[in-house]
Amino acid sequence: MKVPRIVWLLIELVALILLLLLLNSVPIIHDLTSRHNILRVSFSFLIYVLTIDLIRRIVGYSYGKKNRLGASSKDNFLFGINNIAKVLIGIGGIVAMFGMFGIDPMTLITSLSIVAAAISIIMKEYINDFLVGIYFSFSKNFEINDYVQLAGQKGKITEIQLLKIKLLNDDDDLLIMPNSKVYGNDIINYTKRDIRLMSIDFQIDINLVDDIQSLEDELIMALRDFEEFLEADAYNIKIVEMRKDSLDLKFQYKLKRLDYDLQRQIRRKTVRHVFNHITSKQTKIKASSNAAN
Repeated sequence: MKVPRIVWLLIELVALILLLLLLNSVPIIHDLTSRHNILRVSFSFLIYVLTIDLIRRIVGYSYGKKNRLGASSKDNFLFGINNIAKVLIGIGGIVAMFGMFGIDPMTLITSLSIVAAAISIIMKEYINDFLVGIYFSFSKNFEINDYVQLAGQKGKITEIQLLKIKLLNDDDDLLIMPNSKVYGNDIINYTKRDIRLMSIDFQIDINLVDDIQSLEDELIMALRDFEEFLEADAYNIKIVEMRKDSLDLKFQYKLKRLDYDLQRQIRRKTVRHVFNHITSKQTKIKASSNAAN
């Protein structure tokens, strides 16, 4: 059973208040943290983490209520808030680690600024992925659950992380791509158009096609089991490119309602029929050639 956001928010708020009271109102604890650096830094870091996470949960809860998101629903903004919280906690962890060794935070910042140039060169790709991840988190170019084409790969976006984007393709393979690779390539967001309009691209030997209309009719017949889910007048085959020995074709159809599982079933059926059509034609041509010889 999933715990509601408001419950976690209240738990963290109570934990933070109790920790502050414990630290400031219990003499023994106060004395120990004053005399022992590691305890003082540990308590400070714990308070810092709880504060950051509490702010993250408050912002997420308010945003979810405003946009009527379910308890398990997430969008770009929530991923962006989570990513920023992770970065702040990571920075706090580094400062706390050095603080345990008695290094002053200001001294640490000064020291880090000296080697910042070297770090940026060594970790250039990671920094680039991180900055692009923050941009994508708050961008509306694409959102969670959008059906897109990123860096030549088609699928549904499932997560936008600090360094990677997760994409579930039509074969149920989970693709994990660096943010910078996505940013540096063309992005097609099919959800921004009528997402019910689907298309399947394929290439076929020009000798295997009697005529385009017959091929279209065959594909429509192959999908007759799904005809109740498809718009009757939305079938179409487009010639994308004509080469010397082959044709690049795009078969289009439109769903009556949005259904991701149905999309995959129809796509699988169509691709298999195209394959069967090609192999059947090749077999006939081979048989005719053998008979002629």
